[in-house]
Amino acid sequence: MDFYLLVFKRNHQQKVAEKKSKFIVTLLIFAGVLLALVPEGFRATYRQREFGGFQIAGTFVLLAGVAIRFLSVLTLGKHFARDLGVHREKELVTSGLYRWIRHPSYTGEIISFLGVGLVFQHFPASLFITLFPVAAFVYRAIVEEKMLLEEFGSEYEEYRKRTRMFI
Repeated sequence: MDFYLLVFKRNHQQKVAEKKSKFIVTLLIFAGVLLALVPEGFRATYRQREFGGFQIAGTFVLLAGVAIRFLSVLTLGKHFARDLGVHREKELVTSGLYRWIRHPSYTGEIISFLGVGLVFQHFPASLFITLFPVAAFVYRAIVEEKMLLEEFGSEYEEYRKRTRMFI
């Protein structure tokens, strides 16, 4: 789904406010994946390991993250875009998961990478595949918070007071 959103979905109805954070997120995720897969110790250990409890739990955590991400994108509908910005029909979405969490899409991504870390069950690989993407999405959320505060002012400030940034 993310590949479709990043490559094919266009921002026709959105005023793009910032693009640099998307590059930084992509770079951090790529670095995390690369660092997780590079060590020979990880590859040798992972190939010999049976699919057990941690892998099953990690798979469910991964799927839960994907579901959260999917629901948040559906909730945003036309207001969702791959670049940070506000739709021309300026509206702060506070329904669905956004009722409780300001960044459910990033929360879903973070949960997904936590699930991948559980599936890997190799400490250094799990650490890289989790921490780099978490840092990426926290950074992106902070950048987005500043943009939304500029666009929506006191309306967004009130929304921030009654919701959490992530779970």
